[in-house]
Amino acid sequence: MILNFYTALLLILLLFFQGRTTRTESGDRFIRLDVMTLILLAAETVGHFGEISGDLILLSKIGYYIIYALDPACYLFAILYIDCWINEGEKSMGRKLVTAAYKIFVAANLIVVTVSTLFDLKLLYYFEGAEYFRGSLFYVRAVLLLVFCLLLSIYSYVYRKKIYADYRGAIFALPTLAMIGAFLQIVFAELDMTYASIAIGLLIVFCNLQSNNLDVDYLTGALNRRGLDIKMEERIRIAQAGGKTFSAIMLDLDRFKQINDTYGHMEGDYALKTVSDILYRVFYQGASIGRYGGDEFCVITDINSRQELDSSLDILEDELEIWNYRGGKPYELAISCGSMVYDPASKMSAKDFQIAIDELMYHEKRKHHLVDNRRRRTDEAGQNN
Repeated sequence: MILNFYTALLLILLLFFQGRTTRTESGDRFIRLDVMTLILLAAETVGHFGEISGDLILLSKIGYYIIYALDPACYLFAILYIDCWINEGEKSMGRKLVTAAYKIFVAANLIVVTVSTLFDLKLLYYFEGAEYFRGSLFYVRAVLLLVFCLLLSIYSYVYRKKIYADYRGAIFALPTLAMIGAFLQIVFAELDMTYASIAIGLLIVFCNLQSNNLDVDYLTGALNRRGLDIKMEERIRIAQAGGKTFSAIMLDLDRFKQINDTYGHMEGDYALKTVSDILYRVFYQGASIGRYGGDEFCVITDINSRQELDSSLDILEDELEIWNYRGGKPYELAISCGSMVYDPASKMSAKDFQIAIDELMYHEKRKHHLVDNRRRRTDEAGQNN
């Protein structure tokens, strides 16, 4: 119980700090793995608490059911997390098969555990009074868990050259520690080390990857220019190889210098974070979102038609208008943007595609400046009259 308390505290702290640092795909998957481990740890604690007294046996049954039903999901979330650090472009058939195997194992395990519990088949675990016992298939499932845990390490090793060299040690640490913890808990029934080991692995990952990701913008938690350039190269390589197209949008925050000069840099930072938040709300699904530099942002999305892209941009404008109406700030947020659907037949390089979108963005920005200048001259003329 004491070990679980400190492990839970560590997981909660990691969740807190991760939520304040990055908003990338790796950050989201890290949070899911952390939350799943926390849920299983809570279930394990509830199960042990229920064993204190026969009157609390229902708590034990609930706790152990959650553990047996969901703990393979921890390994699925772990491989999905490792996956996002593998720089290979489109997922290879081998990687797809491994991920599919984990999903099948998670689903099959859930069915077997649920059926065994509902019909009291005593396949994996059971209770006699207030005492917990391992079922007839316990060790079969335990071996499968170890195999899938070992597969995490093998998977990381096979694709190690696709992972940045500086990140490999932390990536290897996660499945290795998880496997050691699972093995110890299977061999020594009273030694609850699985989730503590995963928590230590997550701590190593956070310290070496999540809090020190070279591809993340420190202010907004989105991708930085380096991360965006990598994503753009990757998407163009996929598009030219298989014809799978995508869209990209460059955005510039209008009158940002005026916000900084008039209301201070803290307010300017707040405006940038707000734009980032809105972009995540509108384009999050399947998109890479980042701060390109200064007051410029870039969105790389799976959208593959001009009509759908224009519709998304309309939604973005609506979200900005809603914020301006409700934000309670003495300034309004407005953007200039350029966007294109990538045509694989054009064989356009990442640099040329970026230049083309930039030109479209600056063309719109010049139009916005003209409108602002006309409005200012009109206001000045009205004041003089």
